[in-house]
This record gives sequence, structure tokens and C-alpha cells, in this order.
Amino acid sequence: MSKSDIFALVALVLVLSVPVAQAYEATLSTAALHDAYVLGQRNDQSTAEFLDPYAKQATGTADGGTPHLSEIEVLTPFSQVVDESRRKGSGGFSEQQALAAYHKRGDTVVIRVNLVLPAAYPEKERGAQAPTVSHDPKQTDALRPENFWQKFQFALKQNGKTVATKSIHNQPVYSAATKNSPSTLDGQTVWLEYDAKSIANEPISIEVNTPDGKTATTQFDLKSLR
Repeated sequence: MSKSDIFALVALVLVLSVPVAQAYEATLSTAALHDAYVLGQRNDQSTAEFLDPYAKQATGTADGGTPHLSEIEVLTPFSQVVDESRRKGSGGFSEQQALAAYHKRGDTVVIRVNLVLPAAYPEKERGAQAPTVSHDPKQTDALRPENFWQKFQFALKQNGKTVATKSIHNQPVYSAATKNSPSTLDGQTVWLEYDAKSIANEPISIEVNTPDGKTATTQFDLKSLR
């Protein structure tokens, strides 16, 4: 075998050894879940580069102290495993635990929306300081009268049709308390959950209607995600 043949064979092996990007999967195979778990455990530049296209910054509408949209992230079944493995990797999170967690939540697509209160937002509507952890839902609700996120409207659309939401929940984001001032409400994180089987391997649009009548649209092409 000549040197040129050897070089060609080596080049072919290198090409075949490079992971081929795969499109969105509504249901994960055992092999896909393993790939996602390993990628999350690496928690290195390759992990960050993989997750980067799943989140996009949005143009805010903060004029006059209006609450605005700052970021939208789409989490497919695959990227959910990657993200969870990345976050829990240092605590001894096993592949068996990742598999159990995947089966428990089912095949879902989650849209995470970050809403921000600008500094000019009325102090009286920012709410009191961050509530202490409580297992009493009534007490928790009483400490959160500032659910401004309910004034926003959210929709995931594909091929011009709105996909039905399975569930929606939120979590307040508070500033860190300082010596001279208590923590105050800085924004809200809203999660929209969808049945992955109701979403095709095609582009999707996330529409957010703001309280001041504006519509922000963010698009993700699921063919380029996984």
C-alpha cells in the first residue's frame, strides 16, 4: 500500500469517526440517551457549543419601565438530558438516574422564557423581598402578588398552527440582598411544556405578546437541533 493510499485511508477513518449531527428526536433511543448523558457529563466547550443554538436573546421592550422579554430557550428531549447531566454531573449523577428522569418526565419539549423588570418599573409592583422557602402553597402565593408574567401571552406555532400547551409554570427571579437594601423582584422565568410527539421535525416559532401590545417572534429550526 502506497503512502497516498495510507493517507486516504486515515482520512476516511477520521471522517467516519466524527459524530454526525442528527435532527430533532421526539422519542429518545437508548443510544441517543447515552450520547446526551455523556455530552452533559463532559461539561466542556463541546457541551457549551452544543447547547448554544438552543437559546436566543430577544429584543426587549423596556420603554417607560415596561416588563420585557430577554431570552427564549427551547429544550428538546435530547437537550433536556444534556442539560440535566451537565448540571448534576458533579454530584454523582449516573446514566441510570438520567434514564429514570427521562422516563418520569416523558417525551416533552420545554420552552423557557425569561422576562425582566427594568429598574424603572414601579417599586410598589416589584414585590417584597424574596420569600423564604415554604411548603405551604397558600403562603407562597400570598408572598407573590407580583405575577406580572400573566399579562404576557405565549404561543408555539408550527406550519401556521398553534401547538397545545401541556402545562405552564413560573418562578420569580429576585436580586441579591445587600446590606442597605433587601432583595426585590427582578423578573420571572416561565416554562411552557409540550408533548414532543405533537411537534414535527420542522421550524417552530415562539410568539410572545407583551402587555403593551407588541409581539416578539423567535424561530428555531428543529432540523438543525437534536
